[in-house]
Amino acid sequence: MFQNRGGPGRLTQPTIGGPGLWRLTHPTRRRKQEQVMNQVLRAAGTLLLIMGAGQAIAQSDGNSAWRAMTFHDFRQPSSDVLQTVVWPDVIAAANAYTENELKRPLKGRNALVTALSSTYQLGDRTVIISTALVRGCDSGANSSGAEIEPSLCPLRILVMKAGKVVSSKTEHGCYIDHADKDLPQKNRNDSSYTRFDPKTGTIALRTVVGGKEIPSCQRSYAVD
Repeated sequence: MFQNRGGPGRLTQPTIGGPGLWRLTHPTRRRKQEQVMNQVLRAAGTLLLIMGAGQAIAQSDGNSAWRAMTFHDFRQPSSDVLQTVVWPDVIAAANAYTENELKRPLKGRNALVTALSSTYQLGDRTVIISTALVRGCDSGANSSGAEIEPSLCPLRILVMKAGKVVSSKTEHGCYIDHADKDLPQKNRNDSSYTRFDPKTGTIALRTVVGGKEIPSCQRSYAVD
């Protein structure tokens, strides 16, 4: 390395220990650089911890949001937990009534039974909330000119662990079906909703029909 000290055409050797060399080798400078690097690494680690905590909070809050219940049609037999664990007795009763009372052969299929359900994961336990439209439901007004109303039907709450039922209870909840394509336009988004609070172990339910919430369908049950 050469420095031009005497104007054009004059080159001299660099001064040993000059400012440029000090910047590269001086211990104080290296210590400051190491301190800055350590601060950067600590800040990055803190950011990762915050992001991880945020994800965990988001997962727990996922249970506390209102969730539309999923529609199920049981006419096609399956090994689904709703058919085999939650509603097998209801399906069997509907099949017997259809074949024995109505004299309609089912030919290996199930009678028309539909249900709504929500499922929540709580650690190693699975919480299932489901209501089924059965003959015993209170379906309200049934005339052709009547407004659509929810049906009050059996509601079952099951807690499962490792594929086995550890607790179950039967209550009542509102059933509304928006799967029918012949429904009026204002009822195409009708739905029943659930919200599970893992801290209190409580399931809340609500139903919206024609864009309006039905007060009588607001219910809350403890999950055993």
